[in-house]
Amino acid sequence: MELKNLVDQRVALEDRLQNERGELSESRTRGYSREYRDLQRHLALAFREAKEERERITVMLEMMRILENRLVYLQNFVIETSADDRSLGQLVTRFIDQLLRDQSPTLTKLEATYYRAVASLYAGDPNSARQGFAQACASDESDEANDIKYKSYVMLGHFSHEARDYARARQLHDQSLRYSANDNVTAQALALKALNSYALGDHDEALHLFREALGLFDPDQPFFNSYFFRNALLFCGAICFDRGDLAGAERAYTRVLESVEQHSYDFFDALIHLGRIHYRQQRWDDAVAAFEKAIRTHRFAENEMLVDTWFWIARAHLKRNDRAEARRYLEKIAASKIHYDKKPQAVELLRKIA
Repeated sequence: MELKNLVDQRVALEDRLQNERGELSESRTRGYSREYRDLQRHLALAFREAKEERERITVMLEMMRILENRLVYLQNFVIETSADDRSLGQLVTRFIDQLLRDQSPTLTKLEATYYRAVASLYAGDPNSARQGFAQACASDESDEANDIKYKSYVMLGHFSHEARDYARARQLHDQSLRYSANDNVTAQALALKALNSYALGDHDEALHLFREALGLFDPDQPFFNSYFFRNALLFCGAICFDRGDLAGAERAYTRVLESVEQHSYDFFDALIHLGRIHYRQQRWDDAVAAFEKAIRTHRFAENEMLVDTWFWIARAHLKRNDRAEARRYLEKIAASKIHYDKKPQAVELLRKIA
C-alpha cells in the first residue's frame, strides 16, 4: 500500500474521531481500535520496505500521531499498555531522540518533547512521560492552537489524581483551561477539574463545575467527548441524590439513558438510580419498572449489584402488596452464591412472607 494512502487514511480516521456525534459506543470504539492497529501493521511494513530516509521519517511520524490519537480520542488520556504498545512506544521514543540529536527541523522542540512523553507512556515509562509533559507545560514555545499544552496539563493532572493528590490535580486541570480551544474542550477540562473537587469533598464546587461543563458540551460540534459528558451527568445525579434533590437527580440520570447504549454499564447504573429515586418518592410501579428494565438490559455476569437490585425490586413489590413477585426475587437472592451483605435480611423477609 502506498505511503501516501496510509497517511491519508490516518488523517481521515483522526478527522472522523474528532467529529463523532453523540455517544461513542463500545462497538464503534473497538472498530476504531482495529482500524488503528491495521494502520500500524501497514506502516510497520512500509518502514521495513522504505528505501529513503524521508520515507522512514514519514512512517515514524504517522506512528507517533497514531499513539497520540489513541491516547486522546479513544482512551481518554488513560492507557493500559500491551506488549505491542510498549514495543511501538520504545521505537517512537528512539526515533524522536534521534531527531533531537540530529537537530532535525522535522519537529519543533515543543512537539518533540510532547510526543516523546506520549510515546514514553506507551513504552511503560510513566516517569519519563511525566517529566516530558512537565517540560512541555513549562516551555516558552506555543503550538498554534495551544493544543499540546492543554493535553500536557491534562496528563499531569491525571498523574496527580492517580497519586490521590487531588488538590494538585485540580490546580493542573484548572491551568489546562487557559489552553482549551473550543467549548467542547473547555467542557472536558471543567469536568476533570470537577472530578477532583468531588474527590476533595467540595461537592458544591463539583456540582457547579459539572453543570457548567454540561452547558458547554455540544454533540453536534467537533471534539465532543461522550465519556466526559456522561461522567458529568452521573456525578450530577449522584450529588443531587445524596442531597435529597430527587428531581435534579432524576433529570441527570434520565439524560444518561438518552445518551448511552442500552446494554452499557452506565445505562444499567442510571436505571438503578432512577429506581431508587422512584422508591424514595413512593412511586412503587415506576421503581419496579426501572429496576426490571435494568435487569433485562444487564449483560454482565451475576454480581453483587444485580443481587442488590433483586432486593430493591422485592421491597418495591411488597410496597405494592404483591407478595408473589416479592417472593420470586427473594428466593433468587437466597439461592445466589454471590456474597451479599443483606442476604440475611432478604432470607428473613422471605421467611416472614412465606
